[in-house]
Amino acid sequence: MQKTLKRIHENTKRLSASERRFENIYEIIFGQGDVVMTELPTMTRKVTCTYAQAKEKIEAVARGIVNLLGCKEKYIGLSAENSLEWMLLFWGILKSGNKPYLVNLRQPASFTDEILATLDGVCVLTHGVKAEYSLPVYSFESVCTAGQESASALPAFADEFALSTSGTTLEKKICIYNGSNISEQILNVAPICKINNNIVRPYKGQIKMLAFLPLYHIFGLVAMYLWFSFFGATFVFLADMAPEAILRTVRLHKVTHIFAVPLLWHAVEKSVRGTLAKADEKTQEKFEKGLKLSLKWQNNSPSLGKKMARNLLKEVNSQLFGESVQFCISGGSFIKESTLELVNGLGYTLVNGYGMSEIGIGSVELAKRPKERMLASIGMPFPSVEYSIGENSQLLVRGKSVCYKMIINGEERRNDGWFDTGDVVHKDDNGRYYIDGRISDVVFGDDGENLNPDFSEKAFNLPTATAFSVLGTQDGSKLMLVVQVPKGLLSAQKEKLRADIDAFNATLPPSYRVREVWFTYDKIMPELAIKVSRSYLKKAIADGKIKLFASFDELKKATNSEDSEIKGILRTLFAEVLQLPIEEITDDGHFMNDLGGTSLDYFSLVSAINDRFDVQLDFEGENFSYTLNDFEEKIKDLME
Repeated sequence: MQKTLKRIHENTKRLSASERRFENIYEIIFGQGDVVMTELPTMTRKVTCTYAQAKEKIEAVARGIVNLLGCKEKYIGLSAENSLEWMLLFWGILKSGNKPYLVNLRQPASFTDEILATLDGVCVLTHGVKAEYSLPVYSFESVCTAGQESASALPAFADEFALSTSGTTLEKKICIYNGSNISEQILNVAPICKINNNIVRPYKGQIKMLAFLPLYHIFGLVAMYLWFSFFGATFVFLADMAPEAILRTVRLHKVTHIFAVPLLWHAVEKSVRGTLAKADEKTQEKFEKGLKLSLKWQNNSPSLGKKMARNLLKEVNSQLFGESVQFCISGGSFIKESTLELVNGLGYTLVNGYGMSEIGIGSVELAKRPKERMLASIGMPFPSVEYSIGENSQLLVRGKSVCYKMIINGEERRNDGWFDTGDVVHKDDNGRYYIDGRISDVVFGDDGENLNPDFSEKAFNLPTATAFSVLGTQDGSKLMLVVQVPKGLLSAQKEKLRADIDAFNATLPPSYRVREVWFTYDKIMPELAIKVSRSYLKKAIADGKIKLFASFDELKKATNSEDSEIKGILRTLFAEVLQLPIEEITDDGHFMNDLGGTSLDYFSLVSAINDRFDVQLDFEGENFSYTLNDFEEKIKDLME
């Protein structure tokens, strides 16, 4: 710990005394020599790259860009999944004298084309992404090849990058940051550590960050990457985003830090609760008592209590993240209090944070005791920003670390005053802030009361649903619940889902109860989105892209959804192998993660399928099937 804190102190001192440009940040980060910067798991070994090796590769990328394009101070699209290559391209573009636009891979290529046209971009550099853009496209490999040629001196280091918002609004908004803005973000690390240095706690002398969040998203770029690269953390990349691969990677690489959206943390809670539900009553009671005891110990003595909690619940933790994880942050949307309670109770410090594309990362809860972390506060503002509450309880932010300008639907605006986040908040007596919802989501009830749909949505817990959202009806007079359900739900599951909806709804105050409930098979959130956007959902419903039905009978008639003969047999085989009621076998339920199967169960299932359908399932490499739908498709292919 002391070694890390010393490095933070030294690097902070250097950055504070510099011009606070990207070039200064670059020299500090990549002056950390033989410290391992990245690890990537393969089938046989870990592929690593040090900060010194990365610096050499960045120089080659920069030379390649100069040789290929011969331009400077131009925007270049960076289109890549999380990888070492993404990092090399980001810094290589800046070092070539040009400015990166961080392509949001959740958006279609046409969206990227429009953004780059607004920025007068010249090309797109790619790695591991198959997309067609209007501008010329160069692969990472071609840039590196061009960098091997001789080149004239590199131009001055650029000092600007751009990213677009995450797609939860319907505006085309570009946020532009310079080196000074990002330096202020990074310099928040030192005062954060003074409040709670557990945020940089190593495990056996090492800090390893799971590179889970997209690097083109402000949360991933600043909190996950720039903060931690500043003092020499190692970034562990995922070869596979499957849940079991994430857990395996964390355990194998001894990951210490996981920053993620609530989607991951909610999945962790669901997995633990799902496994527990299959255990006997005595085991369930033992776990719940252990969880309560763990939280009590940690609240009395945070450091010692955490160690005792880890040991008490070692059996569960060994199946999750193991013993190395030290600090976790959730951000991007609402996280359930029950999730905060469970994860913290297991001995993993999980806190809530806040940021936006327009303002960077503004705050994070830094309490050492779980009882304070479980309140789901976003903490107090960092030194680089100020918070204020507007007339309609909306959060206003200004400061040195917010983006210095924005381009909204083609119109340039300076961001040098109070920025209205649109988030409804309140502040407690200790100075902590809490997100209550979005102003744009507020519904004006029949009696004139302002209704926040987030308040209602938090009351529902619908594990059978693929996704759900509470929002205002088209006329904005009342609340409705839209539930995306997986195909293949059986009668018992449908009845339970409907009963659960009614039961949860009844717990709400009368004015906050949903007045309409709608079901759909259509996706209510875009591919790769981290949360349901109500503005997106409203527009998709209005445009007819998402079709809603008032009952399962109507949904069934409209979609003609019935089990095929193959699927019916598969459902029975799943239930027999897993010894589960057939109604628990859903079309998209993962054999291991959702349904609790083991490796032995899996091969029993494959054997039963081969015998029943007279086929020979042959899985090569990692190309396994885990869901009913996956197996059905594979069997159909073999039987054609």
